[in-house]
Amino acid sequence: MKHLKNIIPAIIILWMMVFVSACRKDRDDLSDTTVASDNEQSETFSNDVMNIADNAAKSGSAGFRTSSQEELFEAFSQCTTITHDTVSNPRSLVIDFGSVNCLCGDGRNRRGKILVTYTGKYFETGAVKTMVFDNFYRNDNKIEGTRTITNNGLDDKGRMNWTINAQNMKITKANGNVHTCNSIRTRTLLAGNDTKTWTDDVYEITGSANGVNAKGFNYTANIATPLHRAMSCRWIDSGTIEITPEGKATRTIDFGSGNCDDQATVSVKKRTRNITLN
Repeated sequence: MKHLKNIIPAIIILWMMVFVSACRKDRDDLSDTTVASDNEQSETFSNDVMNIADNAAKSGSAGFRTSSQEELFEAFSQCTTITHDTVSNPRSLVIDFGSVNCLCGDGRNRRGKILVTYTGKYFETGAVKTMVFDNFYRNDNKIEGTRTITNNGLDDKGRMNWTINAQNMKITKANGNVHTCNSIRTRTLLAGNDTKTWTDDVYEITGSANGVNAKGFNYTANIATPLHRAMSCRWIDSGTIEITPEGKATRTIDFGSGNCDDQATVSVKKRTRNITLN
């Protein structure tokens, strides 16, 4: 009996140590939102540069929209130069923000060039567009890599959609940290096809990605609930991404239920933390 009395406290202490360790691990998983934030930033930056290229090709000029709403979300500025070669094959588009930071209509600083080549028009089935970057920065974050966008035509619901293959994407943050990733996305146009105004376009985004976050962790990411992006809003307003860092629990980024704001949540093991979108 005396021997049993000595064992019981030891068991209790051991159980408490395991419990505290598990709780601490949960807190550590939740407090480290680096991989979630990096993935969200990559998603935001990727959509941003693609939208810039689309709008440049449609408008042929920059910084002179007539609608005040369009000006509010315009990614161009009066210091942007667009060179559009519609004769060569493939055709080319150079979007040059200059060599120093230029404050654009959406409140973000950009510099450098986005270089685009394409074989057909934006809404032409089979058209392929390739994007690379020449010292391009968004809010002092350098973006590198290759994005290939292929127009797949209409899906079984009659909606135009594109496959976006992002290879060797690299974001060097203003603080020097580096995030790399590769992804495959399908971008489906839900609304806005019948007008020339890009701000009424609404897209649904699905797909997956993998990469290495700013802390050196490998991760995989899967869009669990399609992302919803209305071009009248600066941010993704709904949808979820499930991200699994190597050796860690899966965390879920939830962009909300459709409100246009810069807030999202990251959840790990039923614990939730708010994050601000880029």
